[in-house]
Formats: sequence, C-alpha cells, structure tokens
Amino acid sequence: MSKEKPKIFLSYAREDMGMAKQLYNDLKRYGLDVWLDTESLLPGDKWKEKIKDAIENSNYFIALLSTKSVNKKGFVQKELKTALEVLDFFPSSERFILPIRLDDCEVGERKLREHQWVDLFPEREYQNGLKKILRVVCKEALFLRNKPKKISEGDATEMIRRFGFYDKNKNPEGKGLVHKYKLQKIKGDKIVYDEATGLMWQQSGSDSTMLDFEDAKRWIKKLRRNKFAGYDDWRLPTLEEAMSLIEPKIYINSIFNSQQKWIWTADQVKDEQIMFWVVDIDPGGCYEDFYYSTDYYVRAVRSGQSSR
Repeated sequence: MSKEKPKIFLSYAREDMGMAKQLYNDLKRYGLDVWLDTESLLPGDKWKEKIKDAIENSNYFIALLSTKSVNKKGFVQKELKTALEVLDFFPSSERFILPIRLDDCEVGERKLREHQWVDLFPEREYQNGLKKILRVVCKEALFLRNKPKKISEGDATEMIRRFGFYDKNKNPEGKGLVHKYKLQKIKGDKIVYDEATGLMWQQSGSDSTMLDFEDAKRWIKKLRRNKFAGYDDWRLPTLEEAMSLIEPKIYINSIFNSQQKWIWTADQVKDEQIMFWVVDIDPGGCYEDFYYSTDYYVRAVRSGQSSR
C-alpha cells in the first residue's frame, strides 16, 4: 500500500495571492496534497467551516507572512489563530506550523516567533527556500537544479556521485534514482510525469538529431509556440535533470521512447565558449561536445504538475 501524502494547508493574505499560487504549483508538482482556497473550495461550500476543517486535518500549516499580512485584520488572522490552537495537540518534537516570509516583515505573534522561518526573498532565494520546505513536507522529494550554468568536468563528477546517478565512467556503481513515473496524454501529446523529481518530460522528443545547439533552441521555441501538451514553458534539461533519466542496465525506463539516445542539455562547459554538456543515455554517461554537432536529439522538460 502506498504511503498517504501529507495534507498541507496554505494560508496567505489576498495581496500575496501571486506568491501563494506559485508555491502551491511548485508543491503540487511533487504530488503533494495542498489545500488552497481558490483551488479547493467548490461552489456552495460553507467556506468558513471548510477552512476550519482543512486546518484541523492538515499535517502542515504553511503561513505566508509579509508586511501586508502581519498587519492586516481579516480571516488570515483567524486561520493563524486556528492553526495555533491545533498546534497545542501536537507533540513538541513535531513540526506543524511553517512560517514563510515573503519580505522583511516583523513577525509579531509570540508563538510564531518560536518557530524557525524560511525566507522566499529576494527572488534568487526562492529555490533555496522551496528546497527547505520540501525537506520537511516531502522528505523523499529530489530537488534538481533547473537553471542552466557553466560546469567543469570536476563539477559534473561531484554532482553525479552526490546524487548517485549512474555514469559508465564517472560513477559505474551508481544506482540511479527511484522514479515515480506516470505516462499521460494531454491534448493529444504524450508526456511522462515523475513525482520523485516534480518534472514533466516529453515521452519521446525530436524525431531527428539537431544540426547544432542553435537548432536545439529553435526546436524548443517551436514546442513552446505550439503549446505542446498545453504548456509554453518547455526547456532543455540541465545536466542534473538529464542524468536523472539514466538507469543501470536498462539505461532509460521503457515508459520513454528509446530513439532519443543522445540528448542536448542547457549547461555549457566551464571556461569553454562553444562546448556544451550532452548525455549519452545508452550505455549511460555525459561528456563535453561542441556547439556545432549533428548527433544529438532534444527531449524537452518542464517543472510542472501532472495535469491542468
């Protein structure tokens, strides 16, 4: 029997709805059960009762705090009061309320100040903050870098060994990841969603290899323009994301189309102007190659939920 997903209540002030929705989407893509009023309340619901029940039955209460919310009178304060009452029933060793600051606000509530908070600001700290939240609410979630960067040979080897990825040369003893793949068809397009990493992959990819890296980027732009599977935020995978696909002996799960055996990544080789990291799915590994290559396919990825 699969382990039940923790229930997470997301509390916020209306002025912070944009950030609340972003965090909701990022937590949902790891398969988490997140309660957000705009997504969870249905027409005809007695919303005050539903909110109270949702808080009382949650495993975690995420309080989004900002200069707007801490000084605001309204139902957001009622939600926090209910959560503090529920907290009294939790053992002191367990986490329930997770204070998350959206700006440099002053936390006035005494009981709230007793809890370690996480900052999601400035913008460059958002990913680090999300990673800390996931370490509490979803310990098995794997957080892979999704922004391109320049990587040296040493950096690549260290990363592969740290994650336990399989690489025939850099880490032949690597076991690879334990994935939670789901094959879906959205708007007629096949995707593979992985709850372990929160990533959505194309089930196949490009039908032919790209003339060079610019062609790969143009192919991605076309995918976005055509809204493959209904989304316009597809991208080339980072080296971490691409290497996560490789499994020892089988090299890539049979849920994927196996034609795309060699794929481009978005990461450039450090101290090189025209070299990028590429991944060889079969027999499994990564290496540096030139910008002008004719051997590599594209398998696009996005960070997103499994369904609309």
